[in-house]
Amino acid sequence: MILRADGATIARPTTQSGDGGSTPTSALHFVIKPITHAIAKPFIERWHYSGCIPTGQNICYGLYHGEELYAAIVYGIGVNPYQARFLGVERVLEIKRMCRSEPPREGFPLSRLIALTTRFVRKVHDPQCIVAFADPEHGHVGTVYKAAGFERHGLTNAEWHVIDKDGVKRHRRYAYRHAKRNGCTIAESRVALGLTRSQTAPKIRWIKRL
Repeated sequence: MILRADGATIARPTTQSGDGGSTPTSALHFVIKPITHAIAKPFIERWHYSGCIPTGQNICYGLYHGEELYAAIVYGIGVNPYQARFLGVERVLEIKRMCRSEPPREGFPLSRLIALTTRFVRKVHDPQCIVAFADPEHGHVGTVYKAAGFERHGLTNAEWHVIDKDGVKRHRRYAYRHAKRNGCTIAESRVALGLTRSQTAPKIRWIKRL
């Protein structure tokens, strides 16, 4: 690990197994560094199952393989304003997005990306707890969070989302925003937009107290 002149910490693993077979080869081409929203946005939109980057003030880090952005992780304040109180802390940050390009490369597991960037982000916001959510509907149970030192902390409540006429799942606030703009009820907005309601499975909550 090194410290750049601008104060940003960068992680450089010393070896990887990867293409070198059983003999470790150099992995100095793996670098973690802060990235801008403009860099993170198209990457998240392409590789994360949600297809979008969250709004709000985000802290983004990229894992580069040479010159190529291989993985990205986004921290920020979650949408639940009572999350900190629920977890018994004053300051909490959420891992809002994390993804990598395909096919996966060997030599730098995402659990290591989480562990290192958790340390980095503490210098920016000094959170008392980091929280992440694994979505079983998309095949995620949180193994990567466990490997990064997080502990399982129960399940979220099931949520209602909406499905548009093309079968695309939309966040429940999609109809709410339409209703607010047009001065009508949410039910009327769902009809106008051709939406049907759909209940999602609870997500698995993982936390790391700092």
